[in-house]
Amino acid sequence: MTKEEYINIVNENMLLDEKGKKKLVEQIKKYYEVKNSVIDKAKYNFGDTVKLKKGTLLHGTYKNLDGLKEILKDGLISSWFIDGRLSKYPSSVGVWNLKKDYYLKDYINFYSGGTIMYSGIFENGVDTKKNQTAVIPYNEMNNILDTVSKIDCHMWTLEQTKEARFMPSLVQDRVQIGIIFSGNNNHSLELLKGDILNPNNINDDDVKPFVNQDYYEKFIKQRKYKDDFFTDRESAILFGLPSNLIEGILLGRKYEKDNEILKEIKALIPEAYICNLDGKVIVGNR
Repeated sequence: MTKEEYINIVNENMLLDEKGKKKLVEQIKKYYEVKNSVIDKAKYNFGDTVKLKKGTLLHGTYKNLDGLKEILKDGLISSWFIDGRLSKYPSSVGVWNLKKDYYLKDYINFYSGGTIMYSGIFENGVDTKKNQTAVIPYNEMNNILDTVSKIDCHMWTLEQTKEARFMPSLVQDRVQIGIIFSGNNNHSLELLKGDILNPNNINDDDVKPFVNQDYYEKFIKQRKYKDDFFTDRESAILFGLPSNLIEGILLGRKYEKDNEILKEIKALIPEAYICNLDGKVIVGNR
């Protein structure tokens, strides 16, 4: 679709008031400005260790190779505009937003672990009624009993991190493609002004039509008081991200070993590097 066709969809959206339509149209215009810009990207040779800068954005596609093809063709676009899938934020695209520099191998180890909630923490034998959350990295999961015994609490619960479910990870093979977007540039920062998970970008009233209404009340509370479950590691960007921001492709173990898929991905996006779950470049772009 063209920019004008996307804007027409916004103007015909009965859920949006004039303020909401204006906000989304502005975001679409920014998207096309970025799409038509030249983006500086990281360059790597085969065997290099990937280091991701603070602000790097990542997205996993459950459609794997087909999903990558769609994103390269049309950009990463929110469900309002493409397939109408019901989601928490149908107006926006979800990405992981790095809060510090990471070696990719360390980031993957971090998110392939679990998220723990300590409920009813005791201090000096007194129940404080307080809760605490933390992420236990993959390489520390074998020591889970030692870890949980360090905090005196009424109950603890543990689940996979969100990233482990939606990105290529060390604990599942369903998702074989992760997309690494350059986020440490003025173009991406402009698009991030449309991140609805940041309450400084859009207030509680104005954000309402952009969120699934069954989830709205919970959403406005959780986005103000984030923990390791409703994380500050993610962003939900209105409308989408253009494909020219892609700098790298992260593969799961199955795709890494498939030479035909490697060739196809390189042909689809020759300017991007391809890396594996060890954080190493397996096809360079230098």
